[in-house]
Amino acid sequence: MAKVDGSDMTNKQAITQAKQPQSLQQWVVAMSAQIKNALPATITPERMTRIALTALNTNKTLASCTKDSFLGSLLTAAQLGLEINTPLGQAYLIPRRNNRNGGVWEAQFQLGYQGLLELCYRTGQYKRIVARVVYEGDFFEYEYGLNERLSHKPSNQSKSPVAVYGLYELKNGASAFEVMTWKDVMAHKDKFSQSANASQSPWKLDAEAMAKKTVLKKVLKYAPKTVEVAQALEGDSSIITANAESKSNVMDTLSYTHESQLIDVPPTPTTQEVPQTYEASDDERDDDDDVAEAFNSVQNDEGDLNY
Repeated sequence: MAKVDGSDMTNKQAITQAKQPQSLQQWVVAMSAQIKNALPATITPERMTRIALTALNTNKTLASCTKDSFLGSLLTAAQLGLEINTPLGQAYLIPRRNNRNGGVWEAQFQLGYQGLLELCYRTGQYKRIVARVVYEGDFFEYEYGLNERLSHKPSNQSKSPVAVYGLYELKNGASAFEVMTWKDVMAHKDKFSQSANASQSPWKLDAEAMAKKTVLKKVLKYAPKTVEVAQALEGDSSIITANAESKSNVMDTLSYTHESQLIDVPPTPTTQEVPQTYEASDDERDDDDDVAEAFNSVQNDEGDLNY
């Protein structure tokens, strides 16, 4: 029987580990094939990869999150065809500390208002879907029941919100609306979004957009849903983990932990951190050569990564 030298096994393990990505940026590039397979036709894999790398490079706290949580949220956004941490406001990856998991930083997936609208319109069933904020001084009346009605005439006299409403109308004529007072919205935020007061939270960046998403989620309970919309609503405000080292399809390893199951310590901003949103330049939008080169390189060498 042949003997296995312990030192040889140690060397092989070291070589295998050396071949594996070490930083989240390297993991993103290494997962390019999985990202490409997850994406719909609405966004290119090169752009999604570049957006993810930019998010990591401009947010040091996000870059310190566990790879499984970051890649799980990234792949979820990719599968939904939503951009993360860009001015489009479609989806966000928010770093947060999970004290139930040793105090590690994890990336939380948050669906944006514009992302929810985008997913609904893609179904082809909606004639109209919108949410609006009611301000002090606006004329606003509504009535539920057999003869439901809603009337809103902005006065443009104030920017102090008092309510928010969401409505949809389907192409088959069905419609519904929901109204929440601003006080109710803030109570919902405080109850269900433990990271709402963190400096990088969408509630800090654009509270009105988050209020619109909140009321839309409420009214969409009565609307028909596609698998994509249902998946987005399930993953919203969750830590979504993926087994990045799985030898099978990584998408099959996704698991969800909702925010209500976590204990949060909001991230502390540092002077080195840059705001997580960015706007790509015209040249950047037109020229994805650098990312494409890395993308293609990883696909060509994928067999050497051993994971």
